[in-house]
Amino acid sequence: MLMAFVKKINISSEAKSMGIDFYVPFLIILIAILYTCFSPDLESLQYISRIIEFVVCPIAAWWSVYLFLDHSVDKDKTAELTPNFSTPILSYGLIRVTSFFLIFLAAFFVLLISITLRYPYPYISLFNLTIIYVPQTVLYCYLGFFLMVLSRNIAIPLFILLTYIAVKYWTTRDIPVYNVMSFSIDMQLYPRIILLAVKNIALALALAIAGHFILVRRKKI
Repeated sequence: MLMAFVKKINISSEAKSMGIDFYVPFLIILIAILYTCFSPDLESLQYISRIIEFVVCPIAAWWSVYLFLDHSVDKDKTAELTPNFSTPILSYGLIRVTSFFLIFLAAFFVLLISITLRYPYPYISLFNLTIIYVPQTVLYCYLGFFLMVLSRNIAIPLFILLTYIAVKYWTTRDIPVYNVMSFSIDMQLYPRIILLAVKNIALALALAIAGHFILVRRKKI
């Protein structure tokens, strides 16, 4: 049954409808890879970590937001959400978002692998990097999905995400707001990071279910 839903998603057509917006996550990841490859020394790890947590991970929400715009020639960037209810709601919502997230994840792993090759130290392993950063991308992806279907206006989720990232960048942990980021500048795996990863995944699942529930409710109205 799952494959039947997936077959209803024309990823190539969806990508073309986004136009140049489709390539933004790839561009961000490419810049991060180039910075990693040409970083001068071990001290650059803290900057690479900041780039990943404050730029690369949040861009996982890009497609999950843009997927719910009407990508016509005369598209208004602040256009409201216009779901096509002739498509099964599961394919239109969660499976559609997840399919594009898996594309992002494949590109993201290229970045993580490039880090392990550039810094071949025992504590910088693909496993550790996966635990530190992938749960953050999952959370941003479904947070973008939830905010977009809730607000039906692209300006709102983008504003919320940008504001959150900016506030966290300037204050780190100084304000009592949930920390998506691990703030692990040495890219080592600590117990608090493992706990954070679990929390991020759990919250992402809750947002995914909530977003799907909103789509189902709107289909019934």
